[in-house]
Amino acid sequence: MQTAISNKFMELKTIINSFEIEGEIESIQQLNIGLINTNYLVVCSQKKYVFQQINTTIFKNVSTIMENIVMVNEHLKNTNYNYESLTLISTKSKENLFFDANKNPWRCFAFIENKNYTFSELNNTIMTEYGKAIGHFHACLANYDTAKITNTIDNFHNTLKYFNVLEDLISNSSGKQKNEVEESFAFIQQFEDRFQKINQLIDAEKIPLRVCHNDTKIDNILFDSNSEKVKSIIDLDTIMSNTIIYDFGDAIRTSCNTTSENDCDINNINFNLDFYKSFTTGYLKESKDFICKEEKNWLAFAPILVTLEQAIRFFTDYLNGSIYYKTDYPNQNLDRGLNQIALAKKMMINEKEMENYIQSLSQS
Repeated sequence: MQTAISNKFMELKTIINSFEIEGEIESIQQLNIGLINTNYLVVCSQKKYVFQQINTTIFKNVSTIMENIVMVNEHLKNTNYNYESLTLISTKSKENLFFDANKNPWRCFAFIENKNYTFSELNNTIMTEYGKAIGHFHACLANYDTAKITNTIDNFHNTLKYFNVLEDLISNSSGKQKNEVEESFAFIQQFEDRFQKINQLIDAEKIPLRVCHNDTKIDNILFDSNSEKVKSIIDLDTIMSNTIIYDFGDAIRTSCNTTSENDCDINNINFNLDFYKSFTTGYLKESKDFICKEEKNWLAFAPILVTLEQAIRFFTDYLNGSIYYKTDYPNQNLDRGLNQIALAKKMMINEKEMENYIQSLSQS
């Protein structure tokens, strides 16, 4: 066991020293963040870095992902972007990626000193700043040519597509696992027409495609250590063209739940309407110059949409043997899906009030 740990440490040192880092390595710590990539905080004598081993099972076109990140970063730097951009550290051969002995791709970012907020620490001020940050990110990219961006994951945030996959999976499954998800799927089915409507509006160009983050969960928002201001928006792996309603909805999904998506006690789950209102106030303040009427029309349903989509994806992974999301126990993706269904139901109770609030902001 000790030999395996020692070998792993030596492998990591070799990878780290292949990049243009400053100073000597002082410590290496694996970070328990994210469900996809493997992350390490590397402290050197002069600077800190985040090293990531990219999960190529999920992200198959790694070079294109890096190209998207570089292009968007450059664009943001050339606009009046208010937040700190990610700084990529090159390898000693001036590349953005290093491939280890097993052909696994690694990259390195300069570490951004920050504070992440837990659910219990969130407040209306933080939520307003969060909304402003996502709105500002969209505003800075509103006129960016989506043709320059390569969509690296087919049909990402296409809820109807995910729905159809799960429907087929259930129809071809049997036994205990099928029974465990059928009731939730019956609940999701009532929204199929709205999933279809969104796709129709996108196809008709009534909902425009824009350059979107596509993973705006609050874990990807770094806050200033000494204030409640946003410092940086990170994790740009899913930068692709899409509709902003998914970015808006995912931000609400991950911050207005009163507990984590990993909480298997659904009695802990509720929807914080005040946080929704605070986020929306900040978001619309920054996005008012570009957002169109049809986009705004969906901002009340957007959190429900993305929460249902995430439930679908958790159930799908559960039925597939949990090959996409990291899990700590066999039924975790089932529990995550049930958590999201409970959250969607709480959101539905507030949908009309969310609509009314957006209308009130539009009229003010």
